[in-house]
Amino acid sequence: MQYEVKRIVTGHDEEGLAVVRSVETLRSREAMPGYEPVEVWCTNGLPADNSEDARSDGAPGERGTRALLRFGELAPGHLSPMHRSQSLDYAICLEGECDLLLDGGSVTHVGPGDVVVQRGTNHAWRNTSEAPVRFAWILIDSEPVRVGERSLEELMPPGHDVLADWQPNAQS
Repeated sequence: MQYEVKRIVTGHDEEGLAVVRSVETLRSREAMPGYEPVEVWCTNGLPADNSEDARSDGAPGERGTRALLRFGELAPGHLSPMHRSQSLDYAICLEGECDLLLDGGSVTHVGPGDVVVQRGTNHAWRNTSEAPVRFAWILIDSEPVRVGERSLEELMPPGHDVLADWQPNAQS
């Protein structure tokens, strides 16, 4: 199921003109059976530092200073664990279709071109089709959700964190 994403990173020359700094092919990796992400870029601080001498490997920073662009592919029949991250997530369905499951009991069908704005919700993804589903996710760190006086903490499957397992992609 491995796939590739071409990443083109821009910057500036000594005169301040825009230039292409790198062109790389990033390869997906299996994060869990049936799910292969590609981390395209991750800031190491917010607001992002676009200066030429800023760290530009896309590695995540400390909690509270991260934003991530990730592509992911869900295999046919894949059901992710129910999870909640302390982030504002934009989930953009690029191809295929699946269901978004929320812990409140709702099931919402998602298809190509649909965008899910996840605001710290406890959710899972279920691919009931016979084809892979490809997403682009943009995750921006956030404060924990508060409901009244209660704080809803991050809930991740054992051994899994949104960025803790992040490793630079293989490049060619």
